[in-house]
Amino acid sequence: MSSESRESASAQSQTAALACPHCGGPAVRGRPRPGRTVRYRNLAALPVPADISLPSCPRCRIEFVDPETQARLQPLLHEAYRRVLQQRVRVSIDALMRHISQRKLELLLGLSQGYLSRLRSGGGNPSPELVSNLALLAGDPVARLAELERYWAEPVAG
Repeated sequence: MSSESRESASAQSQTAALACPHCGGPAVRGRPRPGRTVRYRNLAALPVPADISLPSCPRCRIEFVDPETQARLQPLLHEAYRRVLQQRVRVSIDALMRHISQRKLELLLGLSQGYLSRLRSGGGNPSPELVSNLALLAGDPVARLAELERYWAEPVAG
């Protein structure tokens, strides 16, 4: 391949990289602005920091996350996601504590002693699975806790 054709191929790939994935518009540029969200792991709308530019098409106005932007966003989104999990676990634990002691809940869920207390105080990083389970329990604590206690009291079917 000649250097001229390599340059042409490079220019075409850069142009393709700058094309809007929605309308194919040729010029895509970043725009920082507040109020944007992105889907991240199991969260439908995690806020994007206002000072981050997302590629945006001037023709159709769609914003998207390209691989380069994703690499810049990843550490920021991961930290924001961790804070959301910590906040949600605190809310669920507080709701459940009106119906069951932390120690009894830890026993019921098979958690180590003091783990819920540590999470409630902001120490530790809860898994999305634990946050989900606590949220389901907190949604209807009386019925769900009774159901869980019955489940663990049943003999093992063999």
